[in-house]
Amino acid sequence: MNAALGGDNPDTFEAEERVVIALDFGTTFSGIAYCFPNQHNSKVATVVNWPGIDGESHNAPKIPTLINYNGKNFAWGAAVNPIADNIVGVKLLLDPSQEKPLYLPTSNIKNDLKKLPKAPVMVAADFIGAIYRHALQEISAQVPRSYMDLCQKQFVLSVPAVWSDAAKNSTLQAAKIAGLFPVTMIKEPEAAALHTLHDLGFTLHVGDAFIICDAGGGTVDLISYEVEATSPRLKLKELVPGSGGMAGSLGLNKRFEEAVKNLVGEEEFFRIKKAKAWFRAATQFDREIKPAFRGKSSEEYFVNFPMADFDDDPANGLDSNCWRMTGDDVKDIFAPLITDILRLINEQANEVKIKRPDRGVTGIFLVGGFGSSQYLKACVERAQPGIQVLQPSDAWSAIAKGAALSKLPDTALVESTKATKHYGVEAYSIYDEILDYGENTTTRRDGTIRVLTFTWYIGIGDDLCRDQVIKFPFYRSLDSDFAPDDLIFQDVLYESKDKTSPRHKSKGDAIKLNCTVKADLRGVDRSQFRQKRDIYGKTYIDVQYDLVVKLESALMTFSCEVNGKTLGSVEAKYRY
Repeated sequence: MNAALGGDNPDTFEAEERVVIALDFGTTFSGIAYCFPNQHNSKVATVVNWPGIDGESHNAPKIPTLINYNGKNFAWGAAVNPIADNIVGVKLLLDPSQEKPLYLPTSNIKNDLKKLPKAPVMVAADFIGAIYRHALQEISAQVPRSYMDLCQKQFVLSVPAVWSDAAKNSTLQAAKIAGLFPVTMIKEPEAAALHTLHDLGFTLHVGDAFIICDAGGGTVDLISYEVEATSPRLKLKELVPGSGGMAGSLGLNKRFEEAVKNLVGEEEFFRIKKAKAWFRAATQFDREIKPAFRGKSSEEYFVNFPMADFDDDPANGLDSNCWRMTGDDVKDIFAPLITDILRLINEQANEVKIKRPDRGVTGIFLVGGFGSSQYLKACVERAQPGIQVLQPSDAWSAIAKGAALSKLPDTALVESTKATKHYGVEAYSIYDEILDYGENTTTRRDGTIRVLTFTWYIGIGDDLCRDQVIKFPFYRSLDSDFAPDDLIFQDVLYESKDKTSPRHKSKGDAIKLNCTVKADLRGVDRSQFRQKRDIYGKTYIDVQYDLVVKLESALMTFSCEVNGKTLGSVEAKYRY
């Protein structure tokens, strides 16, 4: 599988010619875009031919993120029987820690995980591998085979900005299991921003600021950018920490389901749930009513449940297996999600205005499947008067296209981002009678009194430059007769969303373990370590090293340095 994807042939990575393949792995729909960066006037294209597509969805830039295991048969995307017992929304199971809004029907994450035939990462890997292999076939059909064989394959995977580092790492692991290499990651709203600016061709000015609202199927991500330079290339920086939540359009489908259940009763609803009657109605809501709704009470939609054999209920609009939905009925379904998105946009806008009180927000861009809703656009315009609200013509494929654009040399560059959490470590420091009063202490070999405290190397709102490197210094004291395995150290990286970074674990309300990092220094020359004597005259070894964190677009990578040189190896394990 790896060889077919150009995954483990080292010679391909020395090639001058490249093809960039970007995947928008979505909760409800997924798509792929690609480009050849070395070609003159290289343009980004999308894969539009998919297995199982019918006349209605021909030339579709996205396919349903549906998966079905039936014995040895594996079906995916549009080739899946839509009324079968399919796996839906596996992407959300990669980040079960995401807080679900109260307005969505409750679900049991543990039960959802138990229903899967294998771990979510493996299910995601199966889907990602299938969609990429098909994409390579489609891309290869567009260029001479000899040229395609010369090209180095570079893969880009987009992930929600609001996801935990553990979930981003899970997505990366799924891609690697699928055979993708080398693969990089980009935050979905960042990719959307690159495409929007490239596609709309605005005359931007230094100092302009805009909010990208990426409203997709599962999540809504928001990031605000300021234009730092327009020549020789467009350069952007994040203005305030990104935000988001689980207000994607999948919530509309779930709320429609609840509305039907309330209309006909639970018993009748579960009777038709696996039948074509429900599939037809759900499809009609998803493909016709959602995108067509404009927010007017006078609007009417007739939802059909063929052969459902419902009892008529004229008072509630149910007659002959047809529900007459009024504009108010549809508005009730949209209402809490719209409210949540408007809140998120308003919070970003207010923070931008605080950051730059004399200039404020230049514009708001709505991208993603839900972002193409005209009703959402009208609601945002009413909530943010005086700020232009724009939707790219192909908002649905903006993320995949933007992810591919991120690898073009002359496209816009996001030079810095804002940290959304504190990141740091817990270690012993010298006891401070005021700051550390009441905390447990210990006496070290050198006679000093120490106390466990947090050192936060990254703070909420910090500017994080592209590919910035941050060093977390550590040291260990070992007996002079230490064994080789004593040079394997486990260190914990913590995160916190507390507004003020806490000094002690007892004082923090939102301190979480981010990942455990194992540093293996067994291969390091012993002369790199210092020999010391304790207060009793006994010799010991002082091992000092730096855990080096490199901040990439959507993920942190780790290495280890001893005396300024990269030595040893590092393995990070995330807590899911």
